[in-house]
Order: sequence, then structure tokens, then C-alpha cells
Amino acid sequence: MKVLVVDDSQLNLAIAKSYLDSIPDITQILLCNDPTKVRTILNETHIDILILDIIMPILTGLELLEQLRAEPEFDDMPIIMLTSLDDLKSYKKCFELGAFDYINKPINVIELNARLKVAIESKNNSNNLKSLIEVTRQQNEELKVINAKLTEAKFSLVQSEKMAAIGQLAAGIAHEINNPMGFVKSNFDILQKYFHRVIEFLTFVQDRINDKQNTENTELCQYAELLDQKYKALKIDLILNELEGIFSDSSSGIERITEIVQSLRVFTRSSKDDEKDTNVLKDLIDQVTLITRNEVRYVANIEVDVPDDIVIYCNRIQLGQVFVNIIINAAQAIKSQKRSGQGYIKIIARKEDQNIIIWFIDDGPGIPEENILKLFEPFFTTKDIGQGTGLGLSVSYDIIVNKHNGTIDVKSEFGKGATFIVTLPIVTEV
Repeated sequence: MKVLVVDDSQLNLAIAKSYLDSIPDITQILLCNDPTKVRTILNETHIDILILDIIMPILTGLELLEQLRAEPEFDDMPIIMLTSLDDLKSYKKCFELGAFDYINKPINVIELNARLKVAIESKNNSNNLKSLIEVTRQQNEELKVINAKLTEAKFSLVQSEKMAAIGQLAAGIAHEINNPMGFVKSNFDILQKYFHRVIEFLTFVQDRINDKQNTENTELCQYAELLDQKYKALKIDLILNELEGIFSDSSSGIERITEIVQSLRVFTRSSKDDEKDTNVLKDLIDQVTLITRNEVRYVANIEVDVPDDIVIYCNRIQLGQVFVNIIINAAQAIKSQKRSGQGYIKIIARKEDQNIIIWFIDDGPGIPEENILKLFEPFFTTKDIGQGTGLGLSVSYDIIVNKHNGTIDVKSEFGKGATFIVTLPIVTEV
């Protein structure tokens, strides 16, 4: 214990020191005969117990006591007053200002030892309590970190299980659609082939009918005339022309269904976090826009400006999940405006230095400033209850930042749309 004794009398200081030297728990004794220097000593040296004379010139012990008790750092310091006063009013004033105890002058060694013993025990208890509080604080901080990690792991697990379940369901549906679509495509090709033969035959017949004036057989001419009338009555020429368009549209529809099924099969294929490969970014974006088409087509037009030569080393499934989430969020934001016309979503990608930067720009309602910093927090959502989990952007942040060493930022002005910026390092296969 370090003890500071303050008294304007050198004799009193010497006497106090001689008594304090005999107390084993006291390791250092500091003496001061100028009360104006006490604050400097306290600032430079950690003092455990302060023994303070009441009557001193310039600055009295009571004034110094009042000043020290006004500062929180000296709250737990035992301050013992030295006094030759024996009136109750002085004692009352000392305790009112926060004195721990008092010692009468002239100093009695037995009284000094007793009061110092109590002060030392009190200071030890206070130090132990401080240590306990600090340990508790550190443990609380550690628990917060552990809890945050557990929460994050829980969110990732929930999302992974959710995506796995959806993936298995979608993969099963895609498989079931793919088989009959194979039959439909094969039969359609045969039907189209036979149709062209029927057209060829009908064209040949019509040509012969048109040549009826070249024959002298009256009966044949009559039959030819009847066939020509029936041909025109049934509008066979118009039907043949429309059938060409129907076959063309049907062929495009079958191809589109096939592309959607293939995209579903790609995005529902299970993958591990460390499964990465080189992918053409344009192909990935095209698959994402195809999958989100049904959600977007009635509210916004998608414009894609992504060069064909950008190749990215990534986990295709995870990155696709991020892009789908951003596009769906943009479409839903535009839809919430209930505007009469279509909005737009622009997807732009460029190489810049050693990075690939992808911008997702929409003309939706924008994001309020107070929400921007919360966007990537788990369970934060601006949607109505039951309309979203609030996990999408949190998981997207984890995929981009932690699993692909990139960044994801957002810029928005409320009422003027939003821009999500995904930056990924150019990494070759490792």
C-alpha cells in the first residue's frame, strides 16, 4: 500500500512516518507539506490511502477533500483526516464531505494502527472488487463475441438448410420437367418435319388445281373447281402461313423452357463453400436474369452491360444466390411504388485494375439514410411481417466478403433509386 501524508508541519510528518514504518502492509510512504502539490503527486503516483491534515494554509484539508471527492477516480480512495479539533461540528463536516475516517492529534500509535488497518482492508476489498468487475467486463465482451459468432453461424446454417431444401425441391421439379420436355421436343421436331411435307403436298395440289384450265376433261375441271372453292373457303393458305408462326413461337417456347430447366439444375446443384471454378460472368448473369424473369418482367426492364470476356473464379452457386437476391430486392422495391410504367434494373460489369466491379442500379424508391448502415445486419428488413426473413443481404455480405474476399456496398438517395456495388478480386484458379 502506498500512503501519502499531507501536513504543513514537518514535525507531524516525521512522527506520522515513524509510526507508519511499523505497519507491514504499507510499502511506500510519501510526505507532503504543501497542499497545493497534492494533485500533482496524485496524478504522477498511484496512492492507495491519503492522510490529510485539516488546518493548513492556502488550501485547507476540507477544501482539498471536497475537490478530490468531486472526481470519480478518487471515489474509492480512503481519505483519513488528521485533526486537533475535537468538536462534533468538525467531525460531521469531515464525514459530510466524504472522509473515510479521522485521527486525532497528537497521534496515538494504537489509534493510528487500528484506523489504518480498517483503511487498508477497505482498500484491498475495493481493489478486489475492481478486479472482479474488470474480469466480469472482459468475460462479458468475450461472451458477446462468442454469441455474435454463434448467431452468425446460426443464420448461415438456417439459410444453408433453407437453400438446400429449396434446391432439392427445385432440382426434383427440374428433373421431372426435363424428361417430358425431352419427349415434347423430340415429337415437336418430328411434327414440324411432317408439317413441312403436308405443306409441300398441299402446295403441289393447289398448283395442279390452278392448272385446270389446261385440261380438256370437263369432269376433272369440275372437281378441280370444287377443290379450289373448298381450299379458299377453309382459308388453307392463311392457315398455312399462321401455322409457320405458331411452330416458330412454339419452338422458341420449348427452347426457353429447356434453358430455364437447365438454369435451375445449375443453381440447385449442391456445392461446398470452397468449391470454386472459372466462370464467364456474362453467362452467370444471363442465367440469373432468366431465373428472376418472372419476378421482374411485370415491374421492370433489365438492361445487361457485361462484356463477354470477363472470367471470374468463384463459387457459381453462391455468387448466383447473391445476384438473385439483389435483383429480386430491386424488383420488389419498384413494385412497392405501384407505378403505372415499368422501372429499370441495370447490371453493369467492368474490369478495373485487379478487380471486377459489378453495379446493380435500379430506379426504385431508394433506401433511407438511417437504414443503409443496417442493410447487412441479420434479420433487418423493411418488408412487412411474414414477407421476408431479413437474412438475404446478411448472407450475401458473408458470401462476398468472407468467402470471396470482396466487398459489397450500397449507394442510395431516398426517392432516387439504389446502387449495389459488388467488387471481387481477379483471382486465377488455385
